[in-house]
Amino acid sequence: MTRRLFRTPAAAALILALAACAGPKGVRITNGGQSATTAKTPVPISNFTADQIKTAISGRTFQYTRPDGNGFVTYNADGSFSFQDDAKGGGVGRWTANGTQFCETWGKGAQECGVFKNTGDAYFASNSRLVEMKT
Repeated sequence: MTRRLFRTPAAAALILALAACAGPKGVRITNGGQSATTAKTPVPISNFTADQIKTAISGRTFQYTRPDGNGFVTYNADGSFSFQDDAKGGGVGRWTANGTQFCETWGKGAQECGVFKNTGDAYFASNSRLVEMKT
């Protein structure tokens, strides 16, 4: 009998603790009748022209994510770039923009070209996702 009484308060405490976490309750903060969170306006995905590519990347540093690695890359206005890959180390290369095509050449002649796009929160350059590093 003593054992049964011990379980009852423990079970009741557990039920009360779970009920407190059951869902949103209480005060909701609003902004003039609107949600207090900033509503993001969707940006249509668009292919960049060569001039837009140059403006977007020249003199800027990005964190990149690729199927074969991650790291940081800085694109210079003279068409050169330097990168530091998290696993493979650093290097340098050249970049060009022609029409909507963006090309990078590095190492012993490795080249990769593709469409350069903007998705609103990141750029996509061929196989790389680029997020600008704000300083």
